[in-house]
Amino acid sequence: MHPIFTLKGYVMQINWIIIGIVIILGILLVIFLIRRNLRDEKDVVEYFDEQSGYFPEDEEENE
Repeated sequence: MHPIFTLKGYVMQINWIIIGIVIILGILLVIFLIRRNLRDEKDVVEYFDEQSGYFPEDEEENE
């Protein structure tokens, strides 16, 4: 077998390994961002719930 074909097969194998690593890292990044977004959403809701107590006159106007 010609050495170029062997080298090409080796390079293709490395490319698949790199592609696999990039895909796995991408999936992990998406999972991390979704989890962080959910946590931040809870923090924002809690913050605005605490802040709503500072404006009691707004509640009287809405009733």
